[in-house]
Amino acid sequence: MARTSKASLNAQGGSAFTRALTSLGHHVIDAPKGTAGDLVVTVDGIEVVVDIEAASVVNPATVERLLAAAAGHETTRTHVVVGDLITGPAREALRDKGWGWLDRRGHVVLRAKGVHIDADISTDQRQTAGPPPKPISGTAAVSWAVALLMSPENPPSMREIARRVSLSHSAIVTASKRLRDASLVRSDGRPLIPELFWALADAWHPTPVGLVEMPPRDGTSTYTALGVNLLDSGPGWAVAGTVGAAAWGAPLAIGTTYPPDFYVPSAAALRQATLRLGEASRFEERACTVAMAPTPLLCAERYDRDRNAWGGWKFAHGIFAALDLAQDRARGAEVLTGWDPQDFTRVW
Repeated sequence: MARTSKASLNAQGGSAFTRALTSLGHHVIDAPKGTAGDLVVTVDGIEVVVDIEAASVVNPATVERLLAAAAGHETTRTHVVVGDLITGPAREALRDKGWGWLDRRGHVVLRAKGVHIDADISTDQRQTAGPPPKPISGTAAVSWAVALLMSPENPPSMREIARRVSLSHSAIVTASKRLRDASLVRSDGRPLIPELFWALADAWHPTPVGLVEMPPRDGTSTYTALGVNLLDSGPGWAVAGTVGAAAWGAPLAIGTTYPPDFYVPSAAALRQATLRLGEASRFEERACTVAMAPTPLLCAERYDRDRNAWGGWKFAHGIFAALDLAQDRARGAEVLTGWDPQDFTRVW
């Protein structure tokens, strides 16, 4: 599929930004010829010259490139980034630098002298039949994105992944096409790094439940009912989150008593865990957390990571721990910046 040129992408972004600001009652025109900038926005009588930069998925790496390109070009223009999807960490990076943005899923920010716009808006319709599709949504898309990130230089077979997650081959093919259409996968099938990671991080929404007790590690009836499974084969509970990241070598200073974050392979296991181990009345008092795995791949392949030091548990692949860290826009992003894993490819 031919990629949209940068000029065309920026033009589309300018049109989207114009529609967004107009919907809020502000006046927007093209910047006059010979004037630096793309648009002139009038807000309460104040004119703001805006420079538009557009991309499909905007992540911290995208922001870093845009900031570097703008460095050294002192200007009175206000920079605005337009994207189909702008990740949380990218928004924070833009905010820190005083740049505005339009996430076409429904939020616009514009800051200039005397102007402060930070508003939810209607999803940009692109003047077509519907809103921009989310590139990663549903088990098939999450699973295929994860599979690519776990093996970025040697993409797996779609049929193999379909079999492992118990979905149809066509579901994975459709998910793959959506990633290609969003320019998150190269023409040779390899993922675009780090764009795919941050797009997946934006779609990664586990719902952890704090538990009063830790799961048992022996063959009791509760161990069996919960499906903990500490054997080397078959699905079972897997540690990710902060403890998982530390076990994979992330620069985290935590003790071995830090509450682990478990993922479980089924909704039934999650219900049993809540019933048998009790839900903590306050999250701060949890012994551990448990959440349903967003993809079967998480609990299907588990790893030993110095198990004696971390309570003898099985661990999810380090990619899943990184995705959990990415949900913390401050501390997590800082840890990811300093984490250079030795046992798998860094994809963020």
